Amino acid sequence: MDFNTAEAQTEFGLIPDGTIAKAILVVKPGNDFSDPFVTKSKYSDSAYLDCEYAIIEGRYAKHKIFDKIGVEGSDAWVNIGRSRIRAILESAKNINPKDVSETAMAARKIKSFDDLNRLEVVIKIGIEIDKGGVYKDKNRVVSIITPDNSAYKEHMKNSNYIPWGI
Repeated sequence: MDFNTAEAQTEFGLIPDGTIAKAILVVKPGNDFSDPFVTKSKYSDSAYLDCEYAIIEGRYAKHKIFDKIGVEGSDAWVNIGRSRIRAILESAKNINPKDVSETAMAARKIKSFDDLNRLEVVIKIGIEIDKGGVYKDKNRVVSIITPDNSAYKEHMKNSNYIPWGI
């Protein structure tokens, strides 16, 4: 095998705080036997979806940002997770959060967490600073951008929306 023609390795820096980008969501397989996408915490009774957002367009294409979405544990953890999943569905399916039609409500339902895999969403990126100074600072998903945000159309203009309204 000859690697002389391979491109030199490049190092990615942090994406600037407040950057908005289109990404594909991947839910990584977990360790829970009852649901293959749920990861049980080693340190508490909580569980989460281990998520990866791969940016697909623009200057930061191919960068990945990692996130955990709470699905079991404290009420606050689970409620934040449920809100995140709702926003993911609204972003991917072009649903305004204020839309309470039967069609929109049906589009916010999933059969399993696998239904979240490969959805195109718009994310707002932030920077998580390690206050202990042990780890490098890293990017994090601050929020999922939904159609009621003016930045949504700009980033989803070339997307193939899921035909939930048909």
